[in-house]
Amino acid sequence: MKIVGKKFEVDFGAKAVLDIESEASLTFYISEKDGVQVDESETVEIAITQIRSKVFMLTWKEKNGNTIVQLQDHKKQVVYMNWTWPNGNFVHAKGSIKPVN
Repeated sequence: MKIVGKKFEVDFGAKAVLDIESEASLTFYISEKDGVQVDESETVEIAITQIRSKVFMLTWKEKNGNTIVQLQDHKKQVVYMNWTWPNGNFVHAKGSIKPVN
């Protein structure tokens, strides 16, 4: 399975579309946070590691200083996300992932 060049919808409670543009670039589009519609996007540099068939780890740093590690299991359509805020707080979330295109 290839994820580069594809878009995926993720839902952690917050909803977003991940556009994996290349091995090194991802744009995320956040459409909802805490039940409130938003329109946020950012393009980030990423690293992609394939763990096994249909399981990928993506890492990136956002302009606000958040660091992200995301484990995508496309077979089970489950995504795990861990991020560290600039103040050191650590957050873990589990959600769903499905292809858009």
